[in-house]
Amino acid sequence: MDSYQNYEQEIGLKDLMFAVLRRWRPIILIAIIFALLLGGFKAVRGLGQMKDAEYVASKQQEYDNSMDQYEMSKERLEKEIENIKASLESQNDYMENSVLMNINPYDEYTTAVSFYVATDYQIMPGMAYQNPNTASSIMAAYMSMIQNGEMYNYVLKKMEPSLELRYLQELVTVEPDYDNNMFNVRVISSTEEGAEQIMSFIMESLNDYQAVITQKIGPHTLNMIQDTGAAGPSAAPGGEMSRTPEVYTTVDLELEKKQQDQSARTQTLNQSLTDKTKELNELKEPANTLPSTGSALKSAVKYGVLGGVLGAFLAVFFICVSFLMSDKLANDRELRRRYGLMVLGVFDSGEKKGLFAFVDRFIDRMEGTAARKMSSAQACSVVAANVMNYAGEAKQILLVTSTDAGVLDTVNEELSAVLPSLTLTSGGNLDREAEAIRKAASCDAVILVEKRKESSFTGIERELEIVKSLDKKILGCVVL
Repeated sequence: MDSYQNYEQEIGLKDLMFAVLRRWRPIILIAIIFALLLGGFKAVRGLGQMKDAEYVASKQQEYDNSMDQYEMSKERLEKEIENIKASLESQNDYMENSVLMNINPYDEYTTAVSFYVATDYQIMPGMAYQNPNTASSIMAAYMSMIQNGEMYNYVLKKMEPSLELRYLQELVTVEPDYDNNMFNVRVISSTEEGAEQIMSFIMESLNDYQAVITQKIGPHTLNMIQDTGAAGPSAAPGGEMSRTPEVYTTVDLELEKKQQDQSARTQTLNQSLTDKTKELNELKEPANTLPSTGSALKSAVKYGVLGGVLGAFLAVFFICVSFLMSDKLANDRELRRRYGLMVLGVFDSGEKKGLFAFVDRFIDRMEGTAARKMSSAQACSVVAANVMNYAGEAKQILLVTSTDAGVLDTVNEELSAVLPSLTLTSGGNLDREAEAIRKAASCDAVILVEKRKESSFTGIERELEIVKSLDKKILGCVVL
């Protein structure tokens, strides 16, 4: 029993939990009070605001401004989404139908031809008047024909299957060289037949237009020089467009980059659509905060619930603090843990009665104390049996307590009836009554009688010190 001097209090979570549960009535009461206070305050305040014209006007203006901002943001996002969808549809259509975007850049079919405008112009030495050189005008006429779409339209009429103008223009590159009266035409395609067909139709259109330019500007020839890839350029026999240009395969890294850029643009549009759609979905219409009876009651209920939670939390907090700081005996287990005392028996306070007593009984069952409960007679029999087992040769038994000595008389009377062979005496409070100390000096053994929620650990420890100093045997403790 000396171990209590070095005892370090352990916080039993189970004991703490049940200490809180057993105080469910004050917890609920405090929660209700806080709920009524906060809810009532909010209701009174809300109803008062309804009568404040200036406040109502300011809230109305605030709501109108919020709605205007909401409508503007919503309209802006809807327009942006519409534009993105249109761009994305156009982009997907382009990626699907564009011949250029579907060419394998590592297996590209290419044909290239340079055309030279020859006019047979000669300078006549010694002549004051010289014939005009029409080569530059003819060159400009051919470029005009190409740039205004005549050449492309001619090719489109000839092609099978048909192709849109913009997709054809992507496949044809025309580079003019005005200084040398030349222009270069390059055609690419996904197939050899395609490149060959487009170039042949271009040459047909140039050949047809040659007669028109000759009539309007002057005679000339359009000589063809083909780029044959690895073999280098070669001139057509006779300087005329007399044969189909050669088609060769090549690796086009520039095309690969174009395709990657277009794919990246598609991904960017998809991401923008996702972001804007999410932003629109997350855009919340501003709540109408104008004071009304309904809003006041709603706010009162909201704050009432908040107040109830706050009240319950504070109640539980103070109960926990009180439990941890308390010096009072909570249950018989503390006597075993702290002092190693034998609990001879526990007298229950009786059947739980009153409003919602079934809740208390349910808590008892949860804690496991319900099964241990017994009648006063049963408890006396248990105590008597334990006393007889541990009394040994002791005949004079003194009952002492750290609380009000009045509890001893009842216990003494009940135990004396079942222990006729022993002499039980009510000693009193050893810490406060000198008579109790004198009686303890002449007894054979001591039984502590402690009452839950009243007996203090300080008093119990003082009892134990006095009994130890008198070298008396402690049979155990009876808990009330």
